[in-house]
Amino acid sequence: MTYRVNNLMYAAGPDLINTFRIRITLTEPVKPKQLKYALRKASRRFPYFCVKLVRRGSEYFMEPNHLPFTVVPYSKAPVLGTEESNYHLFAFMYRDRDIFLDSVHYITDGNGVFPFMKSILYYYISALHPDAELNAGEFALAEDPVPAEEADDYPYPDELLPEDPLGSLERPEEVWKLEDQPGGYESMDDWTSFVYTIDQKDLVVFASGVDGSPATFVASMLYRSISDLYPDKHLTMVCGMQHQFRQALGRPRSHMCHVKIVPMLYPDSLRDNDIEMLNTVGRGILIIRADDSNDVLTVNRHIRNERLIKDMTLSEKHDHMRREILDGIGENTFEVSYTGYVSWSGLEKYVKSVVPYLDMTLSGGISAEVFSVGDVFSMNIMQRSGVRDYAYRFEELLDEYGIYYEAERPEHFEICGFRLPE
Repeated sequence: MTYRVNNLMYAAGPDLINTFRIRITLTEPVKPKQLKYALRKASRRFPYFCVKLVRRGSEYFMEPNHLPFTVVPYSKAPVLGTEESNYHLFAFMYRDRDIFLDSVHYITDGNGVFPFMKSILYYYISALHPDAELNAGEFALAEDPVPAEEADDYPYPDELLPEDPLGSLERPEEVWKLEDQPGGYESMDDWTSFVYTIDQKDLVVFASGVDGSPATFVASMLYRSISDLYPDKHLTMVCGMQHQFRQALGRPRSHMCHVKIVPMLYPDSLRDNDIEMLNTVGRGILIIRADDSNDVLTVNRHIRNERLIKDMTLSEKHDHMRREILDGIGENTFEVSYTGYVSWSGLEKYVKSVVPYLDMTLSGGISAEVFSVGDVFSMNIMQRSGVRDYAYRFEELLDEYGIYYEAERPEHFEICGFRLPE
């Protein structure tokens, strides 16, 4: 069977690899033998992830890849799509209690990969702990059929959807850029991660008490942190809020990447307002800009691009899709992504935290990823430099509002590379 590729794949290249990593920290050391077993079992349920990328003339396709996924001790991240990863678009490493899942956003996103990740952990924990109390009915298992809607390689409608945008989508022409966050892969040696484990109840109770959500709370706190550090800057800040549009697409179970960047504006007039006001404004903007009627614009943009690039040369496809991704992305002051509440079905007893790391070339220089496990949020503030002021100011605000957290030691992080077939 041959799968079509998301047209975003044509944006990939050495200057835009768009990869991500998920670090799963367990409560006990990783056993590689059982991890390889778990991958073999889970892979049977997710054939659309067991693929290799091939080129035919001016088009890319994905074909079944019967080689095993790469599972190696922690080292330099393997380059996906090459012999290093057995030509897969996924690779796995392990270290102490950590499992690292590497992939590319051109094939999936956090919501799309979660069922696969959960299935892997089900088989892994079941192999180590046969008496583990896991709700098997909430996992995608090897013997289960694969729903057509989930595996569909082109989940978009044939015709454009009716457009009826809600509210204004305009952005200011000039936004405040962080001058201490250099752009591009040339600064990869300085990419720094600040990871926090935050009590979920504390954060949710506080956020809801100030008219917010976990996503808008983190965005408002980062805005406050940055504006406190630079009191003399007077441009609008833009928080790029990662948001999935599966509902507007009508395919809630699609495995593909369905993430758009919703701009949340923080004009300078908000600088002296309290967190409650920042949350109220942020939540209102998010409700409007992430409305289904605006998500339809993203769905239609994809359809138009598919039609537009159909008869282009490969070089023309690359140029067009790179412009599509880069236009407006990376123009944000900072970015926030919250995957939302996910059910672990008993695995939370064995999983301490889940921490995503993102390709920073598409960010405004600071990105925060929030992921829930059991009673805690794992939050990763990633930067393109080792400047610590932003994260430390964020910590001070958490202390000020009485929100309990544990902080890991800041560290340089790497992500996986990705190479297109010749």
